[in-house]
Amino acid sequence: MAKPKNLEQLRAEKEQVETQLAQEQHKLERLENRQKYLEKGERQKRTHRLCNLGGTIESLAPEFKDLTRTEMTELMEYIFSLPEVQRAVRHMAITHINQASRGKEQKADGTISSERHAD
Repeated sequence: MAKPKNLEQLRAEKEQVETQLAQEQHKLERLENRQKYLEKGERQKRTHRLCNLGGTIESLAPEFKDLTRTEMTELMEYIFSLPEVQRAVRHMAITHINQASRGKEQKADGTISSERHAD
């Protein structure tokens, strides 16, 4: 039969468990903060991408600036329903996939970089 623990042993064990609990809570807090940081980064990247796309559209058709969101959406729906636009979008998507599969990536400035792997 196990020898019963005295009060000092129980207090020491309690203190050790409380310390371990505090460490685990701190670790959990760090992980949650890291998750928030990564999610924020993804949102920032999306916002940056959308702003760049909007700026490109405005530079190609300055009249877009004067349209309401509803008018712009109607125009975009009309444009993207045109068969020649649908073909062009499919073509660009296929080209992008083919370039990515060959290890090439188009940069924001339009240049294409090739990844090289050492054999």
